[in-house]
Amino acid sequence: MKRFVLVLVVVSLLLVLLPACGPTQEPGSSVPNEVKLTKADAGKSVEIAQGGTLEIALEGNPTTGYTWEVGSGDEKILKLEGEPDFKAESDAVGAGGMMTLKFKAESAGKTELKLVYHQPWEETQEPAETFDVSVTVK
Repeated sequence: MKRFVLVLVVVSLLLVLLPACGPTQEPGSSVPNEVKLTKADAGKSVEIAQGGTLEIALEGNPTTGYTWEVGSGDEKILKLEGEPDFKAESDAVGAGGMMTLKFKAESAGKTELKLVYHQPWEETQEPAETFDVSVTVK
């Protein structure tokens, strides 16, 4: 009997906690409220719910003067929130790491988002890297 109660409690906890493990989305909707992308997602198409958050994490090293910035995209549909967040991969001076850009899905529509990795003052130079993704906000 004790074993049955223990199993029942564990199963109940799993049913309560499991929904918090995946992407968040509106009840009854298949469109997520939160989407996280990496370099591996370049060139893909993603959907996000209006009001949701798109987070893109890419390797970078701002100590070299390079940074990820929006190259193109419709700001009325997808708006950058603040500056890129940088987390170094080590404590070493000048270490590279991950730069994360966060966007808010402002209004319904579709936009081609292009991020460029460059030194902003080098206006005539081509970016060292680019990241493109097609985003549909529903």
